[in-house]
Amino acid sequence: MKTFGFTLSVIATVFLLAAFYAGPVAQAQGADGKTVFLAQKCNMCHSVSTAGITATTKSEKMKGPDLVNLKQDAKTLTAFLKKTGDINGKKHVKELKGTDDELKAVVTWLLAQKK
Repeated sequence: MKTFGFTLSVIATVFLLAAFYAGPVAQAQGADGKTVFLAQKCNMCHSVSTAGITATTKSEKMKGPDLVNLKQDAKTLTAFLKKTGDINGKKHVKELKGTDDELKAVVTWLLAQKK
């Protein structure tokens, strides 16, 4: 019976280690735009109605636009989110922090949001 308990604990340890190390491996395969959007807390100000995301801010002054059917191209949107470019003469309030892959994933995901 002791070996059965030991074997079970070894198997549980292997599963826990596999689950722990699977996160970075999955991220290395490519960032998910929606996940990055939520992780960066973009939903505090912005809604994405096609994805079921509603802005969490209660202040209408702080609320940004719903990001469905964006008119900008990827280059313009990327510069806007990095605060190196503007849209309609305005810079984005907050610079998106993260890797270039995460930024690209968010931009690609946002541009795919169509009604």
